[in-house]
Amino acid sequence: MSMYGVVACPRCKRVKGVNLKQKTTTCQCGFEIHVVPARIRARAETARELAPLVGKVSAELAGGTEEYRRAQAPVRRRRSRDVHVRVIAVAGKGRDRTSRVRSAAIELTRELELFSLSDWERVLAGLGIPHPDEALATLVEENTVFEPKAGFFRAVVLNP
Repeated sequence: MSMYGVVACPRCKRVKGVNLKQKTTTCQCGFEIHVVPARIRARAETARELAPLVGKVSAELAGGTEEYRRAQAPVRRRRSRDVHVRVIAVAGKGRDRTSRVRSAAIELTRELELFSLSDWERVLAGLGIPHPDEALATLVEENTVFEPKAGFFRAVVLNP
């Protein structure tokens, strides 16, 4: 079983991952590094474990371990507080106009239970679809959307 390590070039201070069984390795700058007397900054059992260690040691030598940790952490995307923006984001993934209109109605129902005509107009304006009242009338004709209260609508979802 071979061991791997991270060494720094004495000339250019670049960090490099090496097999510790080797006697020498060559840096990108052309300097020949003797592995045995060199300071091993980190050790790894496998070559897969070596890559993140090289990045970490490189960041430490550059003085930016905090930046390195921030770059490694997954980016958390904040959920928009505006319901209409969330609905537009989901409905905008549809390929054609009809699928975008249907998914807008379904998402509005998921978010608000009952949506008003002003909610509908705002979402369709965000999607760039003109004539929201005609689109809603088409969905009502197809029995995709119904009007339980005057001025409020809800999508019919047949998923159990």
